[in-house]
Amino acid sequence: MRIGIALPTLANGDAVGHDVFGMARAIRKLGHDVEFFAWTNASEESVRMLDELPRVLRSADDVLIYHHSIGCEPAVRAVERLPCRRKVVKYHNVTPPHFFEKINPKLAEGCAEGLRQLPRLARSATAIWADSAFNARDFEALAPAGPVVELPPFHHADELFHAEPDYRAVAGLDDWNVNILLVGRVVPNKNLPLAIRAFAEFRRKYQPRARLIVAGGWPLPDHIEMLLKLIRELGQESYSVLTGGVSVGQLKALYLTADLLLVTSEHEGFCVPLIEAMGLRIPVVAVPNAAIPFTAGEAARYADPDPSVIAAEIDALLTDPVAREQQLHAGWQRYTEKFSNQSIERKFEHLFRELLEA
Repeated sequence: MRIGIALPTLANGDAVGHDVFGMARAIRKLGHDVEFFAWTNASEESVRMLDELPRVLRSADDVLIYHHSIGCEPAVRAVERLPCRRKVVKYHNVTPPHFFEKINPKLAEGCAEGLRQLPRLARSATAIWADSAFNARDFEALAPAGPVVELPPFHHADELFHAEPDYRAVAGLDDWNVNILLVGRVVPNKNLPLAIRAFAEFRRKYQPRARLIVAGGWPLPDHIEMLLKLIRELGQESYSVLTGGVSVGQLKALYLTADLLLVTSEHEGFCVPLIEAMGLRIPVVAVPNAAIPFTAGEAARYADPDPSVIAAEIDALLTDPVAREQQLHAGWQRYTEKFSNQSIERKFEHLFRELLEA
């Protein structure tokens, strides 16, 4: 029996990559070998090209696990055509293409292709594992898809928790100001304009000594320019910090310096920063879009997507220590019971054994 994990790009620092590496570690602990297949390799692992799949997984006893998050025709064809009886789709959600149509048409088309491929995957996969119950809905609406199992993604929170904070990243930021932190790639579906407007309202109405910190990579330069222009128009350039990509130690320091995590995304398939905040006991204010309430549960204070409402909820969270401690306690319980890597590994091992025995 040979086991292959396939995806478009294997990278060290992204959410899909963390899930792939976590799965591979769990499978190897069970005594099996794993091979990776991708078009692009941005990791230190040995990776085969996707078009090698038919030459490698040739037996009915082989296993293919395909991570779907954007269009990837060779991998979808492999799910459809390979002779192995056990083929799994791990579904990370596909970002709706309209978020990228104006700023990156090629990426928008990749997302559109990924959505078009869902019915084919539903017909061909032995099992479908979705990051969240929100993601599972995309397949549950597709006949003849079978039951979709919720399996949270493996993540790098353990590395984050044990990392030594690199406090050089917060030089000048660890002061008496209220630090409002956003974490994640700076892309349109994160809806940072709403966060910037809410921050301006918070400073105007409640706390002028506040700072907005956006920690995450800048894959779309035009989008960054739009955000910087908005910050200048609202007069917040002296109170806003966009870090760009950060190391694990730098991210740890930013979390520990933050008074709260703010999540204003319009679309998320899971939202890993929420569980990082739960594990580090950082309070959360979030707009309950897409998978956010499925992941956060009672570990977030929710606000309508209105700058004034978000600003009011931030103030309420910061000025009510009892409610804040209740939220932190709920978040820690939710993290340990459902989202720790140990909990995810137990569920994955159960599903993987079921797959082999089917």
